[in-house]
Amino acid sequence: MKGLNLNLTFQFLQLFCVLIDFFSSPFIGLSYNRLPYFKNYFFDQYFLIYEDTPVGASITTLLGEDSDHDPLVYGVVGEEASRYFAVESQTGVVWLRQPLDREVKSELQVEFSVSDPESVIKRIVNIQVGDVNDNVPIFHSQPYSVRILENTPVGTPIYIVNATDADQGTGGSVLYSFQPPSPFFSIDGARGVVTVVKPLDYEITQAYQLQVNATDQDEIRPLSTLANLAITITDIQDMDPIFINLPYSTNIYENSPPGKTVRVITAIDQDRGRPRGIGYTIVSGNTNSIFALDYISGALILNGPLDRENPLYSSGFILTVRGTELNDDRTPSNATVSTTFNILVIDVNDNPPEFNRSQYSVSIPELAQVGFALPLFIQVQDKDDGVNSLFDVQLVGNNSDHFTISPTSGQGKADIRVRVAVPLDYESLSRYEFSLFANETASDHVGFARVKINLINENDNRPVFSQPLYNVNLFENASVGITVIRVIATDNDIGSYGNVNYYFSDESDRFVIDKDTGQITLIGRLDYETTQRYTLTLIAKDGGGEETTGRVRISVLDVNDNVPTFPKESYLGTIRENEPSSVQVVKVRAIDDDSPPNNQITYSIFNASIQSNYFDISVSEGYGVITVTKSLDYEHVPGGFIFLTVMAKDAGNPPLHSSVPITIEVFDENDNSPTFSQTSYIIAVSENIIAGATVLFVTATDLDQSREYGQESMIYSLEGSSQFRINTRSGEITTTSLLDRETKFEYILIVRAVDGGMGYNQKTGIATVNITLLDMNDNHPLWKDEPYLVNVVEMSPAHTDVITVSAFDPDLSENGTVAYTIHPPNRFYHINSTTGKIRTSGAVLDRENMNVRAAEMMRKIIVSVTDRGNPPLRASSSTTVTVNLLDLNDNDPSFENLPFVAEVPEGLTAASSVFQVLAVDPDENLNGLVTFTMQVGMPRLDFIMNTTTGLITSTALLDREKIAEYYLRIIASDAGMVPRSSTSTLTVRVIDVNDETPTFHPSIYNIALLESVPRDYMVVRLNCTDADAGLNAELSYFITGENRLQISRITFNPIPLPVRCMTEKHY
Repeated sequence: MKGLNLNLTFQFLQLFCVLIDFFSSPFIGLSYNRLPYFKNYFFDQYFLIYEDTPVGASITTLLGEDSDHDPLVYGVVGEEASRYFAVESQTGVVWLRQPLDREVKSELQVEFSVSDPESVIKRIVNIQVGDVNDNVPIFHSQPYSVRILENTPVGTPIYIVNATDADQGTGGSVLYSFQPPSPFFSIDGARGVVTVVKPLDYEITQAYQLQVNATDQDEIRPLSTLANLAITITDIQDMDPIFINLPYSTNIYENSPPGKTVRVITAIDQDRGRPRGIGYTIVSGNTNSIFALDYISGALILNGPLDRENPLYSSGFILTVRGTELNDDRTPSNATVSTTFNILVIDVNDNPPEFNRSQYSVSIPELAQVGFALPLFIQVQDKDDGVNSLFDVQLVGNNSDHFTISPTSGQGKADIRVRVAVPLDYESLSRYEFSLFANETASDHVGFARVKINLINENDNRPVFSQPLYNVNLFENASVGITVIRVIATDNDIGSYGNVNYYFSDESDRFVIDKDTGQITLIGRLDYETTQRYTLTLIAKDGGGEETTGRVRISVLDVNDNVPTFPKESYLGTIRENEPSSVQVVKVRAIDDDSPPNNQITYSIFNASIQSNYFDISVSEGYGVITVTKSLDYEHVPGGFIFLTVMAKDAGNPPLHSSVPITIEVFDENDNSPTFSQTSYIIAVSENIIAGATVLFVTATDLDQSREYGQESMIYSLEGSSQFRINTRSGEITTTSLLDRETKFEYILIVRAVDGGMGYNQKTGIATVNITLLDMNDNHPLWKDEPYLVNVVEMSPAHTDVITVSAFDPDLSENGTVAYTIHPPNRFYHINSTTGKIRTSGAVLDRENMNVRAAEMMRKIIVSVTDRGNPPLRASSSTTVTVNLLDLNDNDPSFENLPFVAEVPEGLTAASSVFQVLAVDPDENLNGLVTFTMQVGMPRLDFIMNTTTGLITSTALLDREKIAEYYLRIIASDAGMVPRSSTSTLTVRVIDVNDETPTFHPSIYNIALLESVPRDYMVVRLNCTDADAGLNAELSYFITGENRLQISRITFNPIPLPVRCMTEKHY
């Protein structure tokens, strides 16, 4: 018996057949072990385990099968795999031995084994570690700090912070924000770009410490971390300097030495980062360059002698000084500031009083009256100031009391008047000479001047009779030529002014006077019955023409035989009403030619037309003097006249008497003021009253009865408004022009009535006239506060306040009450007709509404306004409220090309474009800014997506045999405050490429055959598979090497294939 070894080689398969000598065994038979295999699906795909799976957890169970029904043993192969996983050998349960971390290792190639008693099968599983959000974002390149200029423009990016999150999907997508938000800076939530959003000012804030929050976007448990961003502001020269310690003012004494520092002024650069030095200059006010200003230190120094009495310096100085910021090279920059510096020059008592002349001379008449001011211009001045210029003035010398000076003291400058203090007499003293002193009160300074006064001789003495009245009694039979009397007059004047001559004032036919001696001689006969007394008026005249009168009374003696006789038939007296009592009204005199006592007369009032008790008569110097004992009232005297009868009675026995009528005219005094019928007139007139129309008659009365002061003298006047005038006589008030209540609704006029009095004697009556204008509907409503622009958030609910429009009608009441309407009607809004408040109506305000008419109505409200007058007046034009609809994030992003099936060939290289997702969001700004993400949970991360453009690119070489289709869940999100999103699916179908080699299972078949097996005996059934698909997976079988066996058939299906013997030849 022979043994036979067969070595059969197939393509990708080597079969080893052992032929057992047919004769070496008591029987002929074939026996071999069938291999176990795994039934789990994941060996052909992948297995997903999330990284937060706890240690000790069962993650799967290995399922194996053996056609021989042998007991199977499971295991894990390899050191690394054994560190992570353990397999229960009998049950095939796989459990986790060590924590997983996707960020450390995202994929494991684990080889599991299943074995029967004779053979071991090993297969590799691709285990994908699934991501969970277990990593906080990590900031890179800390610490964050940046230095920027304070004039960095708004909108300038200044820094980029960078944080990454090792997680995937939304858990690995980082958004940035400031906590708390900064009013000066913003951060791009997606890119981390920090931008200036508000002007900066170093002088207010030099540095900002911002806290940046990086948050991942995991929806269930977002994680965040914080980082500090230090922003240092660098100062620039953008501010002018300022003076400090303002205002600048100081005093300086006039005798201060040159070089004295008056004051130091200081300006500072408001740019505090790197302040520049200041240069100081005087711009104006530095008269004669009396001051110097140190350019660097700002010290103001006196530059020369300072005399306050110099007119250029007396009022002080107002310097305009400038501070200029200096560049580094000490050259002036353009940054300047100016201010004023007030300097008052303080007086020092360094000037004595001075008279305007050293000597004054004047000649005055000796008759200068007491108080007469001498025609001298005397002026004294002390050029000092304040108390330093006080002085006293004295007149010193013999007989200095004959004159006075005024004022006797002064300050600064005074005009001195010299006046006559006592009557002067040339004959006593004809010349005066005095010293005039001006003495300072507070020092030894004295002013001095001489005053010389010469008197001019005047004829200042009249002749004086030795007695004023010479009484002489002559009997009527005295002889002609008899010397009656010699009168003597003397004159104290010197020279010709002292010579006296005598005269009668009236030439007499009975007497003559000697011019030189003053002797009076009788030259005619006397007759008592004709003339009882002669009174001669004497004149004594000196050489200067001055006269003095005297009298000589020559009484002719006779008997009593005459009745008292009034020289007038009647007398007229006058008096003003309200004169005080005991005022003389009239004097009467009766003449009795008899001699005393028969010619002694008494007077009495024995008849009066009215008010007899108001009058009294007394005798004074031979006159009957009528006086008023009580004040008279003109208004109670009929016609203004009172008639009295006065009796004159002599002292004879029996007495003789006579009477005379006396008329007393009483003059009216202005003792009554005009009085208006009302103290206040209140009247209402329509505002449309015509110009010149009568408004009112005012009336005043005056109780005075005379034409001069009474009613006829009264004049009316009006003040308070030029819109009205008054007839000065009638009191009629009329309009002068058209009135407008809306310009002025009330006029308060003052009406005066004045009588005919003059000056202080004039009397005035006053009344007020209050004129109220009644409203007429003569004004159209006017819009206020135009234009009307308002922001309204779309989708605002009904009755949301939009804006209040306002119109003003200056009319009153209903005429001025306005009513608002929306015209044409607008279904989106309604208006309160009274208040003008516009609210939403409840119709949906959708900013994205594509209807042109509706969009216009949502954004434009046309409002009309009328008043409620009769008839109503409408505004000249409607007003338009322009509504800016603010976007509300009310629209989800909408995919334009999803869902979709994209087909790509396998073997496509990494970074190849696969598909571009397009989505739109009709909202605006951030609410309409769409970004894309792929939902976490894909079996493999073989694709990445550009969040902005939506472009999906591959990240790995695609292998259809591993994953034939990918279902990518795409999320499109907007950037609203509360983001909205839409989700759709992109199916990526991997098109097969013939890139897989057929594989036998198992790869080596060990077969034992008897050498006597017949032809076409089935030796073995082959099992071969190809991971490709379609035609690429249909198989053809061939035997290579020695061809003693044949494959019974060719098939294109990956099914077990029988192999049969081709020959019966013995080997």
